Amino acid sequence: MGKKVTMKDIAGRLDISTNAVSLALNDKAGISKDLQIKILSTANEMGYIGKKTKYMRTLIRSNLCVMMQNMYADDLSFYGKVLYSIMEEARKNGFDARLNFFYDDDFSVPHFLLERRVAGVIVIGKILDVNLLKLLGCNLPVVMVDHASLSISSNSIVSDNKLGGFIATKYLIDKGYGKIGFFGDLDYSLSIKERFFGFSEAISKLGGVKGDIYSYIMQYSFTKNIEMAVLHRENQKIVDLLRDSQRLPDAFVCSNDKAAISLLTALQSIGYNIPQDISIIGFDNIDMCERIIPHLTTVDVNKENMAKLAVKKIKHLIEHPDSIQETTMMSVRLVERDSVRQ
Repeated sequence: MGKKVTMKDIAGRLDISTNAVSLALNDKAGISKDLQIKILSTANEMGYIGKKTKYMRTLIRSNLCVMMQNMYADDLSFYGKVLYSIMEEARKNGFDARLNFFYDDDFSVPHFLLERRVAGVIVIGKILDVNLLKLLGCNLPVVMVDHASLSISSNSIVSDNKLGGFIATKYLIDKGYGKIGFFGDLDYSLSIKERFFGFSEAISKLGGVKGDIYSYIMQYSFTKNIEMAVLHRENQKIVDLLRDSQRLPDAFVCSNDKAAISLLTALQSIGYNIPQDISIIGFDNIDMCERIIPHLTTVDVNKENMAKLAVKKIKHLIEHPDSIQETTMMSVRLVERDSVRQ
C-alpha cells in the first residue's frame, strides 16, 4: 500500500503552510479563493479527499460545470467572449469551472454530473429540451445563457431579443427605408424567432405597410437554410440564395453578426455595394464588426454582464436550492457604424 497523503504533503507540493491547506479544506476564511481552488484541486488529485465526506462537500461546492455545444468551438466570436467571461467570473466567486463540450444530437450527461461532483451547471447557447431534462434530472442547479425553453421551467439569462429586432428595424424606417427584409433561420433557435418578432412588430406598427404585413415581410426576407451554412462557412449557399431571389430589399436586419457578415460578403461578391445599394444591421456586436469593410452596424449584447448574471444566479441557486425558476432579460442597444447608408 502507498504512503497515506497528509496535509503536510499537500502543503509541500504547493510550497505553502499546512494551516493554509487546513483553511481551504475546511472552507474557512484566511486565504484567497484562487488559492483555495488550487489547494482543493491538488488535494483531490493527490487522493487526499477520497471518501472524506466533510472535505468532499467543500470540494463539490467549489466546482462548476460549464457546457456548450461542440459546434460553437469552431467559431467563438460570440460565445467565446461569453465563455471567457463566465470562467473569469466563476474564478472570482470561488469556483473552479470545468468546461464540457457536447453534441446536441448525441447527448450524454457527463459522469461527474451523474456523480454530483459539481455544485451547479451553466449551459451556454442552445440545448434541446430533451437534453435539458437529462441535466435537470441530476438534481443540480442549471442556468442557461442566451437560451430559454418554452416548455420546461428553467433558469435563463437572455438578451431582450424582441427589443433588439424592433430598434434595429425602427432605425432603418427612421432613415427612410421602405423595403426591409429579415435574414435569419427561424427554425434554428428561439432567440432568432424573438428577433424576427421584434422586426415584424416594427414593420407592422411603423412601416406604413398597407395590406398583408406577413406577405410584405416574406417577399424581402430569407428565413430558411441559413444558420448552418453560416456556421460551416458555406458561403456559396448564401450566394445561391441571393441569386435565386426575385427581389432584394433596400436593407436587411440580420439574426446575428455572423449571418450579417456572411450576407455582406455574399452581396459584395455578386456586385452589390454596401451600404450604397443595400444596408445591413447585425445583432450581438462581436469583435469582427469593426474589422470588416464597411464596419457593421449592430445591436449590442453585453456579454460580460451576461456572464456576471449567470454566475451570480448559479451561486444563488446553490445557496438557495428552493428558489423559483426565472428568466433574467438584459436590455440591448444599437451601435451605429458604416453598413447603413446615412
